[in-house]
Amino acid sequence: MNDVYELYVLGVLEPDAAQAIDEHLGDQCDYCLQHLHDAVLTTSGMAALAETRKPPKLLRRRVLESVTPRPSLTAWKFWVGALIAASVVMLSIVAWAMQSARTLRDQVAGLTQERDQLQSVVTLLSKPETKTVQFGIADNRPHGRVFLNANGGVVFVGTDLPQVATDRTLELWVIPKNGAPLAAGIFRPTAQGNSVNVWNQPVDMAQIQAVAVTVEPAQGSAKPTTQPFLVVPVG
Repeated sequence: MNDVYELYVLGVLEPDAAQAIDEHLGDQCDYCLQHLHDAVLTTSGMAALAETRKPPKLLRRRVLESVTPRPSLTAWKFWVGALIAASVVMLSIVAWAMQSARTLRDQVAGLTQERDQLQSVVTLLSKPETKTVQFGIADNRPHGRVFLNANGGVVFVGTDLPQVATDRTLELWVIPKNGAPLAAGIFRPTAQGNSVNVWNQPVDMAQIQAVAVTVEPAQGSAKPTTQPFLVVPVG
């Protein structure tokens, strides 16, 4: 059957057989491409034995078509590229949506914490045995109130508190008359310098001397590592 390729190149192959070879070449068939190459070499050698003549236009067209990608292949590559580009865009949208969802969850968690703190403050203030201590009445300096309750713990409400670096935080301490300071929670003030910190631990009102605030590493400290910038006597 290999001789049909010479006939194909010469343009004298039966139309049905020529169409079959056309389809194989369109599919980039390695077998057909190789034999077509050999047939071209063979017919070229035969041509050298005869006088030079201009090749038929049909032969030229068929030879050029055999080495030119079919439009269908080009379209296929285009759609594959478009599909890949669309997939990249879709992945980017999914990543953005996941990040937005995480941000929303963090915001909801922050609001839930603020709500719980406010509920604790309201509950503590409603108790008649709660003690209130006001501090720093002057403007442009930390001021606010400290609420203490033997069963409800300590609530610190501050205004005009200093801003701290991202790797630092403020930490509240309960200072007993005897013994080491007790860590009572870390917090970061708002951009306006406001903050509410709740420590829901029972306290011995007779043994508390003061509450204090220091600047500590972001994760907080087991004991103060800096001098307190605010000390509120409560004893």
